Amino acid sequence: MTDIDAIYEKLSHAISKEDFLQRIQEKVENMGGLCDEAMAAMLVANELGFSDVGRDSVKIENITAGSGNVNFVARVISAFEPREFTRNDGTTGRVGNLMVGDETGKIRVTLWDNMADLIKSGKIKIGQTVQISGYAKQGYSGVEVNIGNNGVLAESEEEIEEVAASSQQIKDIKDGMGDLNLTGKVLEISEIRTFQRKDGTAGKVGNLLLGDATGTIRVTLWDEKTDFLSEVDYGDTVEVINGYARENAFSQKVEMQIGNRGLIRKSEKEIEYEEEFTPIEDITPEMNDINVSGRVLDISEVRTFEKKDGSPGRVGNLLLGDGTGKIRVTLWDEKTDFLDETDFDETVEILHAYARENAFSQQVELNLGARGVVRKSEKAVEYREKFTDIASIVPGESYSVQGKVSDLGELREFEREDGTESVVANLELTDETASIRITLWGEQAYVIEDLDIDSEIQIIDAYAKYGLNEEIELSVGNRSRVIIL
Repeated sequence: MTDIDAIYEKLSHAISKEDFLQRIQEKVENMGGLCDEAMAAMLVANELGFSDVGRDSVKIENITAGSGNVNFVARVISAFEPREFTRNDGTTGRVGNLMVGDETGKIRVTLWDNMADLIKSGKIKIGQTVQISGYAKQGYSGVEVNIGNNGVLAESEEEIEEVAASSQQIKDIKDGMGDLNLTGKVLEISEIRTFQRKDGTAGKVGNLLLGDATGTIRVTLWDEKTDFLSEVDYGDTVEVINGYARENAFSQKVEMQIGNRGLIRKSEKEIEYEEEFTPIEDITPEMNDINVSGRVLDISEVRTFEKKDGSPGRVGNLLLGDGTGKIRVTLWDEKTDFLDETDFDETVEILHAYARENAFSQQVELNLGARGVVRKSEKAVEYREKFTDIASIVPGESYSVQGKVSDLGELREFEREDGTESVVANLELTDETASIRITLWGEQAYVIEDLDIDSEIQIIDAYAKYGLNEEIELSVGNRSRVIIL
């Protein structure tokens, strides 16, 4: 074995034999015969980061701005498309970046010119293990390794079992933070929205809601990165690399953004996350990001309407109950499809809803917008309707009552102010404390055809108000239920 062969054997994993011999020849020619091929081989090896032709690879944690030429093995974590620039001499250059890591840390690698082309050609792939020989220096965001045309970036057979975890927890992410890495569980996937930029070009934007053991955060994806939204499902684990945090001006909550240097991908990691559910009795107006688990007590029909921009909209309701109370949930647009998929007494979960007071009933209700989630659940939720004694009813509240029918009126047709026709009926309900007039409107009125004097019934969620002769009565509309016992 010649000296040159012995030298190459120690660095064969970093460069091909053909390239090594070519560099030796170029070195001999450039030095005008001042060194032989063996000396040239030593110099080439030194340029590749192998001083004394056998220097061990360093670990990333040991690379500093003063390390000079370094040689190490790492796994590619992310790759950023090269860009062109004009040098001071007027020539065009190319630069690209990688983020690589080993079990001790992560570091940015900057590739110049021909080396940058390795990213564009697809020869360097995320997850690949590579041998790197380059020059360490202080960069804009910390220590980085630069690889020019005389450096080495080659695939390595060495295994990198684990890359050092430097992911942030959601609770620690603050407005203005950059270079963020986060691993979280997908809790919500938005639809992709298109928009027009100021320069007239079209853009796309979409969102994911991610959760870990410390909380939740919304992640915004732009343009081609929105394609990822069609690749993931609820419950998947994803990893965000090199994101940045900004406060949403509308919600005033910190969100993560993924720009052109960021990366998002699926992960096999297990993430601990469990939604916290709020008891219904604890919900107050203006609360946001509320999770509720309850039994379905009522399902409304879906109503269509025209939005301010002229587009069609849909709205429907669920009435949910848990061991502490009940609450009406309003679903909008595509979320109303769920109303056809569920049935009475099933358990459902409402995630990321917001609470508002209904101006008419003055009851707190939940709204589920585009960022909310509604789904069936296998959880057992106990619910028992709370009935009010008739004698305790006061105007301005909704009540559930039960008793016997003590009087029955007739079904009457009438014309509304808008010219449409409807029906109304009355009955009198009596319990052990008092009697009260019940007015049934629309479809609810037809229940009297199935009733007799002394029929036992329950009326759920009727609204108390002053009726004829200023006497309190209960109004049964489309948000109420009548149950014949």
